[in-house]
Amino acid sequence: MVSSVELPDIQISIASIQHLDEAVRCWCSLVIDQKNHDSRISVEALSDSDQRQFLRSLILDGRLIIALDSSRLVGIATIAIDNNMLDQSQSVWNISDVWVDTDYRRRGIGIQLVNECEIQAKSKGALEIRLQVYSSNLPASMMYGRLGYSTISRMMTKKLD
Repeated sequence: MVSSVELPDIQISIASIQHLDEAVRCWCSLVIDQKNHDSRISVEALSDSDQRQFLRSLILDGRLIIALDSSRLVGIATIAIDNNMLDQSQSVWNISDVWVDTDYRRRGIGIQLVNECEIQAKSKGALEIRLQVYSSNLPASMMYGRLGYSTISRMMTKKLD
């Protein structure tokens, strides 16, 4: 059963195949936004066909959560089993690709997307859910903290000359 949360004119739900074109648009916007936090990221790294196939697979697996304003996608998030080879329990899931259109931010849509991801993961047997956030993405880090997420590791980087 799919739970549904409504904000003023916004509905949170699992994507269906009819949302594919809009999902591609949102995902490309997400990648462009992430470039502000990681210069390696480029939407051109995947062909249009690969982008569509990636998102189609997420939709068919029921792993793409969307925020709709009427028929327009204004937010996305994905869930997946954490495939750690040392833990075969499949009880840990990951949330990723949380993105909300700039015109719709600070309205609670990101929170609702994460909440729906948690509901869906729990319904599939998750006992724990994890996510990663760039340290430079302070609004997202603060939102996740308010939702009860805590830091369990830090990724560090060093530029080599």
